[in-house]
Amino acid sequence: MPRPGHGEPAQRLAEALHAQASTHSSAGVPRPRPPAPGQDPALRRQIAWALAIALLAGLVLGCAIALVSLLFPGVLPTVG
Repeated sequence: MPRPGHGEPAQRLAEALHAQASTHSSAGVPRPRPPAPGQDPALRRQIAWALAIALLAGLVLGCAIALVSLLFPGVLPTVG
């Protein structure tokens, strides 16, 4: 039987998290802002290179698997 004045553990946890969040927001601690989209061209260039390399690696791997399956039937395990 729960004690009077004490809610369920989930309710108490929610209240504690709410109290902690309101303490942090009222303490004047600045929150870090996410960078605006398109603000850092170097980061966009790095992402573009990473995507291009991943695409090329996928193409090479796909072609290699296709060639192995055509040239050596039965070597690769069946799927499904």
